This record gives sequence, C-alpha cells and structure tokens, in this order.
Amino acid sequence: MKFTTDFPISKHNQPIDYDSSVLMLGSCFSQNIGDKFQYYGFDTVVNPFGVIFNPHSLWVLMEKSVSGNFTENDVCGNFSYLAHSQLDGNDSATTLLNLKTAGIWMKNQIELSSHIIVTLGTAWIYELKATGEIVANCHQQPQALFEKRLLSIEKIQEALEKMERLIKKVNPTAQIIYTLSPVRHTKDGMIENTRSKARLYEAIQQRCEKGENYYFPAYELLMDDLRDYRFYAADMLHPNATAVDYVWNRFRESVLHTNTLTTIKAVEKHRKLQDHRPKNNEAHKEQLIKSSILLQQKFPNLKLQ
Repeated sequence: MKFTTDFPISKHNQPIDYDSSVLMLGSCFSQNIGDKFQYYGFDTVVNPFGVIFNPHSLWVLMEKSVSGNFTENDVCGNFSYLAHSQLDGNDSATTLLNLKTAGIWMKNQIELSSHIIVTLGTAWIYELKATGEIVANCHQQPQALFEKRLLSIEKIQEALEKMERLIKKVNPTAQIIYTLSPVRHTKDGMIENTRSKARLYEAIQQRCEKGENYYFPAYELLMDDLRDYRFYAADMLHPNATAVDYVWNRFRESVLHTNTLTTIKAVEKHRKLQDHRPKNNEAHKEQLIKSSILLQQKFPNLKLQ
C-alpha cells in the first residue's frame, strides 16, 4: 500500500556537481535545502541578508549589492528594513557596515555562481506609510507604521524579470532555478496564504515558460505528494526533518549530476563519524582528522565546514 502520490520531475539540463557554485536566496525553505548542500560539502552560500520572503525585496537587495549602493538612508537605528534581523548592529554605523559587507558577498556570489536558486515565500508585502518603501522585515515595529497589501502577478513578474536581467548581465552563464516555499504563512490567514502562493506560482511559471529557467516543485512535493501532517513540524506550518530529507532526495535526483553520488556517500560516512559519541575522545578526534584529510585528497572540490 502506498501512502504518497509521487510524480515525475523533469531533470535539469545543466545539473549541479562539485565543480558548481550555488547561491540560495529567499524564504526559510531555501535555508533547509542550503543546509543540505553545505552538509554534503557543496560550494554554497545561503541568504547573505538573511531570510527574505517577498520577490520585490530580493530584487532591491540584488540591485543594491551589484551597484554597491547601500547608504545611511537604508538604516533605521540598529536595523535595516531591507534585511533580516541577523544583520542588526549595535548602532547605525555597524548596521550599515553589515549591509555593505553582505552586499559585497552577494555581488561576488552572483558573479561566481553557476546556479542561483530563488525560493519565494509570500506575495504579501508591508509598505512604510511614511515613505512608501516596501520592507523585507518589519523588525517588530508598531503595525500602525505599515500598510499591508498583496503584490499583483504583474509586479511579481516584474521583480523576477529584473532579477534575471541583472544576473545575466553580471553572469551570463548562471542557471536560475525557482522554487515556491511550501511553508504556510497562516498569520496572513489561510485564504490569504493561498492567494499569495497562487500569485507567486503563476508568476514563476510564466517566467519558466520562456525556457531559460528551471522550476523545482518543492511546493507540490509537500502539498500533493506527501500531503499529510505527519510531515510537518509541531507548528503544523513548516516541513519537518523527514519532509526536508524527502524533498532533498527528489532534488538530488532531478537537479544534481549523477557523478555526485559517490562523493555524497563518502561525505555521509564522514558526517556519521562526526556525530558519533565516542568513549575515547582523543582517538575519535584523530579518526576525524584522518577522515577529513582523506576526503579532501580524494575529492578536492569538497567544501567541508
């Protein structure tokens, strides 16, 4: 008896391998898959500005990073409405420095990455009433400061098209992969969450219909393949570890090159050794060092952290 509804996923025609460099941007689901990439030693950078949910804010950060155009106007005390709270500083000068540093990191990765994976989370945005600026994060400021609205499909497409154009200008050979986050944004409301996902989905599909971009169906894997609350964390909103593992395996089948399998298995063995609780700590430490050296000698492109 089967308890899932699996479906075929088309293979990427320029798959990722250990010679690839990957930049992952967007919602917290991009962090889940990014963690898998880093666990297995791929050259991967995840969200230099922290988790960013809406496509407009992603575009703004990308444009400012490439142009180097972060200024004092982008800072509000010890935080920036452009970025996640992980870039907060002790004061405005430190916060601006954090923005500029992340911008340099982002620009370098756009220039160097063979694959850029963009995961969209929501089409709901918050505008500062005082300036009309769309914020990436409200930083727990009073709700009265913001106007909440839903981006149109046309505006989402516009943001994605601008991102694609900028990426191709800086790095013409970069492959763009879109995913839609399966995480439910129930604080917006269940109907509102569905409207948001639908708009993001349609905008992504229209960009992919042009034939230059690839869509990986992370959203469908949770909603249509697994579709069971046993695959969600305790909050019933985020995929649990089992679901993330399942999505990663389907991603590996469709987006990773088959030549990565041997390396992945070798890294897995090394990670299990790392996680082992030894009786003799010194002997275990020597084993780890030896294992790491042998891995790097056999697979020199590994980026073990």
